[in-house]
Amino acid sequence: MFKRIDTVFLPVQDTKRSIEWFEEKCGFKLRWHDEENGYAAMDIGNGETAFTLVRNSQMGSSKPEEHEWFNLYTTDIHATHHFMLDAGVDATHVQTGGNVEFYQFKDIDGNTIGVCSFEDAA
Repeated sequence: MFKRIDTVFLPVQDTKRSIEWFEEKCGFKLRWHDEENGYAAMDIGNGETAFTLVRNSQMGSSKPEEHEWFNLYTTDIHATHHFMLDAGVDATHVQTGGNVEFYQFKDIDGNTIGVCSFEDAA
């Protein structure tokens, strides 16, 4: 019945600043921006799943630094990690757990976001 995640929502304080940050630091591309209502959708990679920034001064019901909001998948975690570190992103070291390599980083609002890599069976 369900085929994929359509979008992932991330609460941010300022959509314009967050758009610029995710474009510069992660290479995401802006799909659309509704500045008046505080929404912006960004494409990641093939653009199949949107990444939607939502202006929310409350930043969700729990502290954004306490957990990952989602994981981003990459085929080359070390190249991705180096790119982000070179861009000045606050990121943890790459770790391994089972057949998955992963790390976390903080966005401009202090949200923790995970990055993972594993051999894709597709």
